[in-house]
Amino acid sequence: MVTVNEAKEKIIANTLLLATEIRTLETSLGYVLVKDILASFSLPSFRQSSMDGYAIFHQDILVNGTALTITGEAKAGERSVQNVNKGEAIRIFTGAPVPDGATAVIMQEHTAREGGQVIVNEFPVQSGKNIRNVGQQIAEGAVALPGNTLLCPGAVGFLLGLNVDTVEVYKKPKVGILVTGDELVKRGDALGYGQVYESNSAMLIAALKQEGIYETEVLYAEDDLDATIVALDALSGRNDVVLASGGISVGDYDYVGKALEAVEAQTVFYKVKQKPGKPLLFARKEDTLFFALPGNPASSLVCFYEYVLPALRKMCGRQDYFLRSLQLPITHAYSFDGERDEFLKATATHDTVIPLDGQESFALRSFAVANAIIYLPVTQNVVAKGDLVEVHLLPFS
Repeated sequence: MVTVNEAKEKIIANTLLLATEIRTLETSLGYVLVKDILASFSLPSFRQSSMDGYAIFHQDILVNGTALTITGEAKAGERSVQNVNKGEAIRIFTGAPVPDGATAVIMQEHTAREGGQVIVNEFPVQSGKNIRNVGQQIAEGAVALPGNTLLCPGAVGFLLGLNVDTVEVYKKPKVGILVTGDELVKRGDALGYGQVYESNSAMLIAALKQEGIYETEVLYAEDDLDATIVALDALSGRNDVVLASGGISVGDYDYVGKALEAVEAQTVFYKVKQKPGKPLLFARKEDTLFFALPGNPASSLVCFYEYVLPALRKMCGRQDYFLRSLQLPITHAYSFDGERDEFLKATATHDTVIPLDGQESFALRSFAVANAIIYLPVTQNVVAKGDLVEVHLLPFS
């Protein structure tokens, strides 16, 4: 049995980066760049107005109310704009090229138009005011985005603005899910006495989709060693990660551990000093990772977020493996006995964290409204109201 931190260290140490691929920017959201992207030109590539107003020579404005002659207009997309001479102004719009000779743009709100003149009601005017300079956002040849950047919508838009069509990124893993348990019934079928509807596979697939992982498959196996071996062998042959749901405890019909041995997966650890989720097994066969998760749904989801998610993220090239962590004051006193760390389903606000009712390993209802997990090590087994506790924010919080 290992500690929580030991389990996380062993998982990260045994997780390798996936191969890379070339993707179009439009399909790269949520992927991680392999190498630096350099700017092939400057942004902006020309002096650009950041306001609607008038392009002027700033030293013309000697007093409030100075009148300038309007000699032209510049709008966004203009290929040719006449120069601005002393005593002149050009009507200009946001995004338009700033004319040569102009050293500032006066906001329309600070002007009044009288016939062919504009009255500037601002003094003094600073050189460069409301002008975006060439390369102000990024200079030609500079690193636009460094390698290991997670591509968000802003990154996609930024790179498209630099005329980048494709990027080299780390692949997303293929994930196979094995569901075991004779008591489980697929949704839509009639539910008999002693049976429950199987939901773990859909729950795990939803969590994977939230990470942008869509290549998944699910196999079902009866509580039978041979059937479990066949299913695990099939999944391991075509997936980067295999998640087994249930069948990993010490019951007479828990066959996943023996089946992993049969398919020659090497166990890295079995059991973690935690509650819930003690019977977690982590194994590896070459580059394929195996996580045998507890069958109880709340335990399974805790183990997914705390252990599976970091491995998936490392495979994809991310540097932030683990859930975002912060310290928050707890709203209720809490204590526990024993020698295992505890994870509590919780709701975090901007300044507190609330432990929820229904902390049992089978109780998924509280997870349905949780946005965080409280982590309490055994060294902090008694907390009073207002004490700071470690809070792990769930990905959608």
